[in-house]
Amino acid sequence: MVEVIRQLAADRRVALAGGGGALSALARAAHELEAGRRTAHPELMLFETWGELREYAEFDPAGRDLLPLVELVDEHGTPTLLRALQQLSPEESAEVTVSTAHRAKGREWASVRIADDFTGPDDLDERGEDGAPLPGPIDIDEARLAYVAVTRARSLLDIGGLSWINGHPAGDPRPTSGKPTTQTAERREQATKRGAGER
Repeated sequence: MVEVIRQLAADRRVALAGGGGALSALARAAHELEAGRRTAHPELMLFETWGELREYAEFDPAGRDLLPLVELVDEHGTPTLLRALQQLSPEESAEVTVSTAHRAKGREWASVRIADDFTGPDDLDERGEDGAPLPGPIDIDEARLAYVAVTRARSLLDIGGLSWINGHPAGDPRPTSGKPTTQTAERREQATKRGAGER
C-alpha cells in the first residue's frame, strides 16, 4: 500500500494485483476500531478498540501478521488508505501494477522494480577481517520469495530493496578477476554453515 500511495502521489494510474477489495475491507474495519466501534470483519472482530489491536500486534507473537496493517494505519491513517484504494485503476489501463511477491507468481511484466520491504538478515555479533559486522544467514523462505519477485521481469529489473544481497557473503558479487577472493569465499562458507545449523 505504501507503494500504491507513492505512485498515486506521482500522478500515475495504479493497479493493485488482485484488486483492492480485501484491503478496503480491512481499512474500513480499522477505521471502525479507531472510531471506538467494534467491527464485523473476521480478522479484527475480536478487538474492541484500535489500541487493543495495536497492543496485540506489537507484543503478542501470534499477532505479528497484523503488525503491517497496524503500522500502515498508524503512519498514513485510514482516510488516506481508503482514498488511495478508491483511486485504483483496472490493470488493463494502469501505468503501474503494484503486487506482492505472492500475488506475482506466474505473472510477468516488461519491467519490475523490487520495493523496499525485502530486508536483509540481521548482522551477527561476529566481525570480519575488516572489522565490519558479518551479516547473518539468509532465510530460505525469504530467498524463495525473492526469487519469485526477481523472475517476473521480461526485460528490465531494478533489484531495489534486494540490493543488500550484493554485499552479503552468500551473494555472488563478481570480483574483477572472475574468482571469489579468499575473504569472500570464507565468509560465504561461514554463512552457509550458520544457515545449515539453524534449519
